Amino acid sequence: MKKVIPIDLNTQLIYQDLKQQCEELSDQAKALAMKAYMKYLFDFYGINALNRKEISRTFKKNYKLVLDDHLWQLVEYLWADAHREMQYIAIDLLTPFANKMTAADLPQLENMIISKSWWDTVDGIAPALAGSIFRDNHQIRDQYVYRWMESENIWLQRSAIICQLKHGKDTDWNLLSEAILSHDTSKEFFVRKGQGWALRQYSKYNPLAVRQFVEANPQLSGLTKKEALRKI
Repeated sequence: MKKVIPIDLNTQLIYQDLKQQCEELSDQAKALAMKAYMKYLFDFYGINALNRKEISRTFKKNYKLVLDDHLWQLVEYLWADAHREMQYIAIDLLTPFANKMTAADLPQLENMIISKSWWDTVDGIAPALAGSIFRDNHQIRDQYVYRWMESENIWLQRSAIICQLKHGKDTDWNLLSEAILSHDTSKEFFVRKGQGWALRQYSKYNPLAVRQFVEANPQLSGLTKKEALRKI
């Protein structure tokens, strides 16, 4: 039987338990390599993805998680940790609740996007979590996406572009086009890469629209255009 976590009393203890499990699997050589790969922005335990996911999977088997303030409190502890694996575990724990999230969860998700930001966490949050909310709530989607477009934060800009990656044929093409064109001459690699990624994904459903869009906007970066047309 799964345990029901009295997180209001034990969140910190649960976080410490997860931390201890990571410490027991730490590998200094791998940690240094992972830190170098991530441009020395974050510390690592040196845990590979398979082992980390096993920690998350076992945790979800042992505890009855509910998408509530208690889970978000645990996520806050994990997000504040200096080791990058802890942020990955936070996303692991939230992802199964993607279809249950509502607009009330967006402030926390946005904070995760702009805190300890890099492609690895942003790409786990914007399409699967925020994007799941946006799929069924276009009013709140537009409110957030247009604000993200106008932000000077490159990770919010990228999120505005990639948040529909999982929407498939239901992608709002006009909104995606606006998100891309709002930073059509950006010099930021991760914005340009996100543009190409989103266009390539949509090209699976409407290759003609993507090709015409690229041809009509020669100001887009070479990286964006190359990525956009890769599968056409």
